[in-house]
Amino acid sequence: MDNARRLALEITVDVLENKNYCNISLKRCLDNKKDLDERDKRFISMLSLGTIERAIELDYILSLYCKKPVNKLKPYIRNILRMSVYQIKYMKQVPDSAAVNEAVKLTAKKGYGALKGYVNGVLRNVARTINDIKYPDRKKEPVKYLSIVYSMPEWLVRHYIKEIGYDRSESAFKYFCSAPAVTIRCTNTAYDKEELEKALRKSEVTVKDGEFFDYALKLVNPGNVAELTGYAEGSFAVQDESSMIPAHALSMLFGRGGSYNVLDICAAPGGKAMQLAACRDKDIHIDARDISEEKTAIIIENAKRLRIDNVDAGVFDALAPDRSCVGKYDAVIADLPCSGLGVLAKKNDIKYNVSQKGMEELAAMQGKMLDTAADYVKAGGYIIFSTCTLNKCENEDNAEKFLKGHDDFELTDLRGYVPDTLGGFVTKEGMIKVIPGKAEADGFFVAAFKRKG
Repeated sequence: MDNARRLALEITVDVLENKNYCNISLKRCLDNKKDLDERDKRFISMLSLGTIERAIELDYILSLYCKKPVNKLKPYIRNILRMSVYQIKYMKQVPDSAAVNEAVKLTAKKGYGALKGYVNGVLRNVARTINDIKYPDRKKEPVKYLSIVYSMPEWLVRHYIKEIGYDRSESAFKYFCSAPAVTIRCTNTAYDKEELEKALRKSEVTVKDGEFFDYALKLVNPGNVAELTGYAEGSFAVQDESSMIPAHALSMLFGRGGSYNVLDICAAPGGKAMQLAACRDKDIHIDARDISEEKTAIIIENAKRLRIDNVDAGVFDALAPDRSCVGKYDAVIADLPCSGLGVLAKKNDIKYNVSQKGMEELAAMQGKMLDTAADYVKAGGYIIFSTCTLNKCENEDNAEKFLKGHDDFELTDLRGYVPDTLGGFVTKEGMIKVIPGKAEADGFFVAAFKRKG
C-alpha cells in the first residue's frame, strides 16, 4: 500500500501544484501501472481525488497545527500532510497510526528525511485532536464557513450565492462533495430497462430510478461501468439526467412522426446526439461535429457501441461559418463549452482553475458560436442552447444577447416540454435551470430559440 500512497501523492501534486486536469492525471497514472490490483487502484483514486476535493479544508486544518504557513511548505511536504489529514478525517478504514507512519516513510522516500520529525509531530497532533477542530461560525462568517466546510474558494462561494442564493449554494456544495450515483440512460438495446435493472441487481449493483426521466437509472458505487451487464451490448449510456434535457425537449418540440435533419455543433462524447438519434417515433439524421479527430473518434466509438447508424461524425470548428450548412437543419444542438460550475461533483479540480476572466471569455465565445449556428436553422427550426454551468453571464445573458441580435428568432417556453419534476427549476421565461442538490443531478441550463416563419 506504500506504493499506492506514493502514486496518489504524484497525482495530487500534479493537479494541485502543476494545475493539470484531475481525470487525465489519474488515468495516466493507472494506465501506466498495469501491475496494480483493483484494491490499490480504488485506494489511489479515493485518496488522490478526496485530497484534491477537500484541499481547502485540509489546508485550514493544517494551518491550526503548522507554525509555518501551509502555502510556504515544500510542495511534496504540503501534499503528504494533506493526504494524511484526509485519511485521518475521512478514511475510517485507515488507522490513524498507519496514516502517520506511512507519511513519515513517504517523506523520507521523497528525499526530505530531515523533515520526518516535523511531519510526524504535526500529524500526531492532528490525529489526537481532529474531533476538537473549530470551524468558522456559519452566522458570523457565512462565506468563510462555506469555503472551509465544502472546500470552495471564497470568490466562488460569493459567485454561487449571487447566482442561486445562500441555501441553494450550500445544497449544491453538499452535492458536489457527496459522491453521487452514476446515472445511465437505458436504450432498450439487447436488454429493455426492466431486464437491465434485474441483471444489474443480480450483479449486486444498487439501482435507483431516475428523478426526471423514466428511461434513467442511478447506480450506486457500480465500480467499472464498462464491465457491467449491458454496457458492451449498448443497452445503456452513462449520461447525467440534466444532460438528457436538451434532446428530450427537442424531441418533444418536434412532436410525433416526421423527418428531421439535426446538427450538433459541439457533440463529443455524443450523449445528446445518441439520445435524439434513438427516438423511434420519427426519422432523424444527425451530423455530430466537434473540434478534433480525437473527439469525433469518441463519437464514432459510442455510436458503434450503442448500435446507432443515423449519426455522422465530422471535424468542425463551431466558430467558423460553414456555407454548406446554411438553412439546412431543422434544429441545431448547441451544448457549448463552459466554465463547468454545475459539474464539480465529477470534476472537482475545476474550482481551483476557473477564473472570472475565463468565464467572461467563454461567454463571449459562446455568443459567437450561437451567432454562427443561427444561419444553419430553417424557418420554423430550433436552436437548443445548453451549458453545464451556473453563471448568468454564460447562460441567461447570452440567451438575451442572442435574441436581441437575431430578431428572426424567438424564445420558446420549455414549460410543458420537460417533466413536471423539473417544474421548480424552470425560470419564468421558460428557460431551464437545474440546481445540483435540489435535484440529484448536475447543474445545467437550457434555452430554446425558434426561427420565425
